[in-house]
Amino acid sequence: MNSPIRQQDMCDQKPWLTPWEQVSHLKSKGVRFRYMSEAEAVEYLTKNNNYFRLRSYRTGFSKVSDGKRKGEYVNLDFKMLVDLSIIDMLLRNEMISLTLDIEHFCKVDLLGRIEQHAEDGYEIVQDYLSEQDTFDSKGNVTNWVKKEISRCESSAYSAGILAKYSGFNVPVWAFLEVITFGAFNSFILFCAKRFDDDELRDRFYLLRAAKDLRNACAHNSCILNGLASGENARRANNGVMKALSKIDGVGSYQRKARMSNERIRQIVTTLYLHKEVSSKGVIKHKAQSLSKFISRANRNINYYKGAEVITSSFSFLSKVIGAWYLCDAEDMPSCDS
Repeated sequence: MNSPIRQQDMCDQKPWLTPWEQVSHLKSKGVRFRYMSEAEAVEYLTKNNNYFRLRSYRTGFSKVSDGKRKGEYVNLDFKMLVDLSIIDMLLRNEMISLTLDIEHFCKVDLLGRIEQHAEDGYEIVQDYLSEQDTFDSKGNVTNWVKKEISRCESSAYSAGILAKYSGFNVPVWAFLEVITFGAFNSFILFCAKRFDDDELRDRFYLLRAAKDLRNACAHNSCILNGLASGENARRANNGVMKALSKIDGVGSYQRKARMSNERIRQIVTTLYLHKEVSSKGVIKHKAQSLSKFISRANRNINYYKGAEVITSSFSFLSKVIGAWYLCDAEDMPSCDS
């Protein structure tokens, strides 16, 4: 039986707004319509984007603290919200591509390490799977990785790989082809302990940031609606911070402030890891698309005068990508110019 709706719950519910009402509501909050008319905004909200997602980018703008406009946004035009949503989409596309490259090259690298240690390809998987055994509330053995593998047995893309093997007696080269990114990272940590490999341990933590970012991108979550400095639950990797310290124009304060934001930390960590593990050809290819992304991100940067969170974040990412990718790419402008 459904619980009765409390009076307080009814008061907390937001009304459904038509596109015209959405525009009116934004106007009441100080949003202007100079670069895009109200009629154009209504059409955009009707055909192109979700109001809830679009308005979330307002968090990058400050509010008037007193006077008649108290509580309204400062220098926020509707076109800026549209611009940020487009840049965000392009950023998600770039990041998910980077994480796919990272997963591929880390798997190639791990197979090489396993071979160097003269491991039996079947035994190492069995040892890992055994380590994942736990007991449920009824005392039955359960194993989350085996459940993932079982689901793959009905997949059009992985069923053929698993059909060659009985049960979970899968060799590592096939195992890596069917497990999720999360299971792969767990396996990385298992191998790091097995081989007493500090580099693999470090990679586990770097991959965790890349995995979190890929999950957000795959679920089409907004990224640029939460760029303010804060306190991270996870500290930035020492190798990443050291690499950042070598970039001209990125001082200690900027590094600490930007990397204290969890989203920026994940993006920068992903860029760093991609540069570390990918082939030169892949890095050169990504440099071209990242260059286009940076150009698009900064195309309307004059819109955001006064929105320090946005301008400083864009400036920081531009410097990082420029130093780590564009300086090595042929046919790119000199990073010293």
